[in-house]
Amino acid sequence: MTDVTTGKHHLELSVFPTSPYYARVHVQRVLEGWRRDDLIETAQLVVSELVSNAIKAHVPHVSPHAVTESPAVMESPAIMEAAAHASPDHIWLDLYPVGDAVVLRVWDACRTPPVLRVPDPDDEGGRGLCLVDLLARSWGYYRPTAGGKIVWCTLAVPLVPPEGRAI
Repeated sequence: MTDVTTGKHHLELSVFPTSPYYARVHVQRVLEGWRRDDLIETAQLVVSELVSNAIKAHVPHVSPHAVTESPAVMESPAIMEAAAHASPDHIWLDLYPVGDAVVLRVWDACRTPPVLRVPDPDDEGGRGLCLVDLLARSWGYYRPTAGGKIVWCTLAVPLVPPEGRAI
C-alpha cells in the first residue's frame, strides 16, 4: 500500500446514522464505473461495517493532528492532507484498484485500534469485523501521522475451481 493517494474516489461523511447508506452508494457507483460489478455486494457490506464502526468509534473534539507511531510506508502526502483537513466530526473513505483487487479505506479521528472478537451467540452486535475478516482478502489498520486511524481491506473475487467449490 505504498504510494497510495486519495483522489476522485474519496468521500467525506458526517458522523450520522445515515452515513453507511451514502458510503454504500458511493462504493457502488465507483465499482460500476470500473466495471467491477463482481465486487459490489461484498464491498457494500464491508464498507457499511467499516463506516458503522467508525461512527461508533467517534470521539467528539479529538484533534486529527496528534503525532503517532505510524510507519511512514503506509502514508502519502494526500492521506496526510486528507486527515489533517478532516473534521473530527467526520469520517472519510476511499477506494482504489490494485491489480485484480480493490482496496477500501475508512478514516476516523479515534486512535483506538479495531478489535476482531468472537461475540457470544446472544450478543446483538460485534460481528462487523468478523464479516470483514471473512470477506476480505486481507485487512488491517494504521495510524497516519496526521492523526486518527485508517482501517483498510483488500477485496477480490475468490477463485473458483471448475468443480464449483471456492478455494
